[in-house]
Amino acid sequence: MTHLSMAVVVRNGKVLVQERYRASKGMVVEFPGGEVNENETGTDAAIRELSEETQLEGLKHLATFAGINEFGGRIYYAVFEAGPSDQPMPVGEERRQTFKWLEYAELPLEEFYAADVNFIKTQLTKFCKQESAVA
Repeated sequence: MTHLSMAVVVRNGKVLVQERYRASKGMVVEFPGGEVNENETGTDAAIRELSEETQLEGLKHLATFAGINEFGGRIYYAVFEAGPSDQPMPVGEERRQTFKWLEYAELPLEEFYAADVNFIKTQLTKFCKQESAVA
């Protein structure tokens, strides 16, 4: 059974997403992440994957949430806070990575897996600034 962990990075009310190439799907939009190794926590896997995929390290861990992924395994969402100078860097030309800091309302929900959409709708709002109407 495959367990996955996603690194969800927020900064100034926006969330980091990557667009990258996957041989099986073409270009995809996703949070940095991947498989949880044996004897690794979901949070530790997210920290490792974040470093491997974006070169971001030393970010403040805010929370970790767990759910069930489409493959029947666990999926972890570790939320981190980035500072103003923290910038993701592409790793390897074959990935064709680009990174975007998006506001909650800009997230392309139709491009995420169902478990990701559930996390985005039920948990991510706590970490993203929502525009409020001025009375």
